[in-house]
Amino acid sequence: MQGPQGAAGRLSVKRFVFLKLQSLVYTIRKKPLKDVIMELVTWLDSYSVGNEKLDGQHKRIVAMINALGEAMLAGNERAALMKIFSDLAGYAKTHFRDEEKLLEESSYPGLSEHRERHSDLNRRLADYYRTFYVERAPRTDEVMDFLQHWLFDHILEEDMRYQPHLAASSNAAENS
Repeated sequence: MQGPQGAAGRLSVKRFVFLKLQSLVYTIRKKPLKDVIMELVTWLDSYSVGNEKLDGQHKRIVAMINALGEAMLAGNERAALMKIFSDLAGYAKTHFRDEEKLLEESSYPGLSEHRERHSDLNRRLADYYRTFYVERAPRTDEVMDFLQHWLFDHILEEDMRYQPHLAASSNAAENS
């Protein structure tokens, strides 16, 4: 699959990443893991929210998605998944705190709603971790669906909503 393209009639970044991960999930369901060649998610500049710290944190989340794919190939899915989810749960709290602090400092009008989204993601992440740790072995498609939601619906959609606000706040601060 080639990279995303720009003009009308071409793939949006969100759609491109969605198709890449859907292809990965489909491939995993149809072939033995040892026969799968992983197509990992690659960070693109177009995913940037315009803040170096937050972009770095988003890149780490993408790296965790890639780590899951690598763990599936290695055949140690459960152990690796538990580690990824544990890391992700801890990291999510740090990332959300940093993001919310920056949005509060810049007087982002959608902060309250954004905080609610973070709370929901934290709850869902804790629920998946608890379910996988206590009750049953993880299902790869469930995990990938959750991580896709995180990437597509939150980072590439929700977080992009504050991008213009941060840019305007940054420009205003530079001009004062």
